Amino acid sequence: MRVWKAVEPQPRFEHAFHVFSKSMRIPRGRNNVVILDDKAPLQIALLRQDVGPEAKIIIASDHPETFLAEAAPYVDDIWPLATLAQMAAFKFQKLLEQLKYEKDAWLTDTYLEQTINMLPDMIWFKDLKGLHLHVNDAFCTAVNKQKSDVEGRDHYYIWDIPREVYERSDYVCVETEDDVIKARKMCLFDEEVMSAQGLRKLKTYKTPIFDEDGKSIIGTVGIARDVTQMSEYKDTINRLTREDTLTGLMNREYFHVYAAKECQNKALTFVSLDLERFKELNERYGHELGDAVLKITAEELQAVFPDDVSVRMGGDEFGILIADGRPMDEVCAMVRRFQIQLRVMLRMDERMKRISANVGIAHSTGDGTVDDLIIKSSLALAEAEKHGGGKYTIYRGRI
Repeated sequence: MRVWKAVEPQPRFEHAFHVFSKSMRIPRGRNNVVILDDKAPLQIALLRQDVGPEAKIIIASDHPETFLAEAAPYVDDIWPLATLAQMAAFKFQKLLEQLKYEKDAWLTDTYLEQTINMLPDMIWFKDLKGLHLHVNDAFCTAVNKQKSDVEGRDHYYIWDIPREVYERSDYVCVETEDDVIKARKMCLFDEEVMSAQGLRKLKTYKTPIFDEDGKSIIGTVGIARDVTQMSEYKDTINRLTREDTLTGLMNREYFHVYAAKECQNKALTFVSLDLERFKELNERYGHELGDAVLKITAEELQAVFPDDVSVRMGGDEFGILIADGRPMDEVCAMVRRFQIQLRVMLRMDERMKRISANVGIAHSTGDGTVDDLIIKSSLALAEAEKHGGGKYTIYRGRI
């Protein structure tokens, strides 16, 4: 023991020595080491039960054959007693190194588990066969399975997708594993999976795992962030910046951005319309009925002008931008069909039957701006409003 006490502890470790008699209870512990000589009464099975499976039991003996058959399942090492005096420091040094290695491995595993399981992102480790060797808690939550039912399984089993269904779908999760292996570096992907919470959009980072030689790839690790809600928020924000919240048509602000970008130097037709007696209906029956009228108007515009840009300019004012060089007689026929269909729909409610749409139409061959065209169609609309009752007027250069 004097020799052992002289051996320096491993970095970040310390050790202490205790001598126990037969009647004393040896405490349990991961890093406990029990060294026995063969002169002590050996009840190894009971000793192992006392110290626990993670402690070390070492016997110093020159005659291990006398007890080895019985003790073998419970003993970690046998040190020859005859040479122990000369080898004591060496043996003990190697034992400490082994204990440190095991402790470091345990700490590394603990650090890994604590880290990956506190993250909300899904994390997994795969081998080259596509089998999941290890996953974190978030992964199990996403697939609604226990780790014992995930680890050792492939993508199709875990996500409950038959291979033939997967191959007919737009899912790319398995293919991107191959892409990462070919690239031999970290890659970022946008993926979709059908999880226990429905179809989820993922932002996925995947990287190869190299063997000790630094060249051979032995698997991959992936981290997937569920961006479904973020994507929905983004879509909602984009939609709100483009659309009128009541009717779903393009709003005025975005329309001007769109027109400036998409409609320069093109032959255009702009149709302006407003609803006659709409203010009167709002004042008499309230905004709820007025909103219903605006929604019906928007629906009929989209039904008659499905390939054109319909916009709510504000209040009861709407517009249609036609950018395909359509002949004026065809535009007028569509306007008239819209007016008739709108009147039919509104007459289904006695309170709406006096509402009609007056329309102004203006055309440009590519000279001037969209704003100029809107002004001209507004002048034509003003002329139609003088007659009222659901009329349309074409801007002819003078009103």
